[in-house]
Amino acid sequence: MSQEYGFEITIVAVVRVRAQSESLAREVLACSALASPSADEIRLANQAEFVRGKAASVVSVDFSIEEDSVKLIEVDERQQ
Repeated sequence: MSQEYGFEITIVAVVRVRAQSESLAREVLACSALASPSADEIRLANQAEFVRGKAASVVSVDFSIEEDSVKLIEVDERQQ
């Protein structure tokens, strides 16, 4: 019988956002760029792992952002 295991993983991501201001760009991070995967996306990942011979599947994934962990690393002010 399979058991379910829960893991907490620290992830570092560089997300580039095009916006009128830094504050607007920051607002986008929590609501869209780092959203948890959908059930369909998890299902596809599990199917790919099954094809590779892995006998384990992801049940769910939840992401959260610690507000003080967001730091601005670059500003590209080129007009596009």
